[in-house]
Amino acid sequence: MSSTVIPLPRDWSPAGGEVAVPPELTVAGDGEALVAARPFVRTLEDCGAVTAVVRAEDGFLRLVTETSDDESHRITVDDDGVELRGGPQGLRWGAQTLRAMLPAACLMPGSGARAVLPRGVLHDAPAHPWRGLLIDVARHWMPVTWLRRVVDIAAFHKLNRIHLHLTDDQGWRMPVAAYPRLTTVGARRRETLVGPAPGDRYDGVPHGGAYTRAELEALVAHAREQGVTIVPEIDLPGHMVAAIAAHPEWGNHPDPVEVMTTWGISSTIINTRPGTLAALRTIVDEVMDVFDSPWIHLGGDEVPTTEWEASPEVARLMEREGIDDVRGVQGWIMDQLLDHVRRAGRTPVVWGEAMDAGVSGDVVVQAWTEPAQVERALARGHRTVASPQQHWYLNWSAAPGDDEPLGFGVGKGLATSVEDAWAYRVPDGLHGVEGALWAEYITTPEEASYHLLPRLAVVAERAWAGNACDWAGFRPRLEEQVRRYEQLGWEHRPLTGPGLRWSRTWTDPGGGPARARRRADIHG
Repeated sequence: MSSTVIPLPRDWSPAGGEVAVPPELTVAGDGEALVAARPFVRTLEDCGAVTAVVRAEDGFLRLVTETSDDESHRITVDDDGVELRGGPQGLRWGAQTLRAMLPAACLMPGSGARAVLPRGVLHDAPAHPWRGLLIDVARHWMPVTWLRRVVDIAAFHKLNRIHLHLTDDQGWRMPVAAYPRLTTVGARRRETLVGPAPGDRYDGVPHGGAYTRAELEALVAHAREQGVTIVPEIDLPGHMVAAIAAHPEWGNHPDPVEVMTTWGISSTIINTRPGTLAALRTIVDEVMDVFDSPWIHLGGDEVPTTEWEASPEVARLMEREGIDDVRGVQGWIMDQLLDHVRRAGRTPVVWGEAMDAGVSGDVVVQAWTEPAQVERALARGHRTVASPQQHWYLNWSAAPGDDEPLGFGVGKGLATSVEDAWAYRVPDGLHGVEGALWAEYITTPEEASYHLLPRLAVVAERAWAGNACDWAGFRPRLEEQVRRYEQLGWEHRPLTGPGLRWSRTWTDPGGGPARARRRADIHG
């Protein structure tokens, strides 16, 4: 029923009773509208509630495309059937709302459940234009087929951005034609730390993986159909050890380095030479060629300046450019690349530390270190995306204790429960909201889903509905959302009881075997 939908609709006027979806579903609408409604129609077909779908001039499901380019939509359910109105994007979110309005059993393929919808009128629109989820594939590579599922999960929650963290110290996953060593060398590490960092035990097992250009382009197309934009991130000038392992000439020292096998912040960062900046521009060009996103994320977080402080080259640069503080070197490097992105007609996105390093021009700032950084970015007039780690870093353990899968905070008494995620109330003036799933300790899709759900539902609620609901009103909707996850076959953490309880090993629908490391392997 609509009263259980997540995220909370802006306005729902129930009319009492239900309307049954006929086994032969007649659908009226233009081609684009039919594509937008496909997730709802496929759900009905897959569960067996609908045996035939027929185009009609005046169908039971009437899709009316309006000229609006916003995300608002209107759903009317009455004895004449279902009418969904909105612009192209609004129709997509309306279709997801209709899926959530069905009985949960209808979401299970082959269930044969009877499809009914509650009578009433729903008006809806989001509170924030940016509603995102970061997926880190640099620390642990994940199959692209699972990334397609992540797109489906995001769309079901009306999240419209997947922020794909493609590069880091522990792996480079983005192919670049001009620099093949980035994936032949930078995408592979010889082993991986066992247990939480810092530590000294390693698994002795090589880990690697990179996506092909064709795989990434297909992922972008799949996301586009669902109304989701894939926002790529190339993190720089720090978190570049994998790149420097592949191309030592980009580093500050002649000695070779290897792709990192542990977690944490490395002091190895790129140099300031013109050839290095030219190479980075070439990389960014390839990223913009593969990803049609209007936004390109260039990182800028956690940049130790030790190597620059000891560099005569950097000292000469600072004198030439009038840079008084070595931290300003980061701003200078990033400005070269931010301008390059802008000249291509795209908008750059950076982490909050880049704001503090003095980057100039129009940027979207993603603030993550603490809520105060969010407030600081807003006060400086930036379009701000809030990702406070204490609340919305979904790789944090959901509860303390050894019965949880390994996550940030295990053994340190740190955890972020559903209630902790809910506790962050979004400030006025935000451009957007984004949860993050970092993958230092997440090695399989099933673990990733377990960390994501159901806490992602909290992020989606704040992203779409803001602070419109209190916990007492949200908790019953969350319980129903978990039932939907169960019917959809999405692994998730139970709302109550001990933690580590997923029911199956994730199977790659592309036919390949899933990489499954069970709990004994994870904890050593």
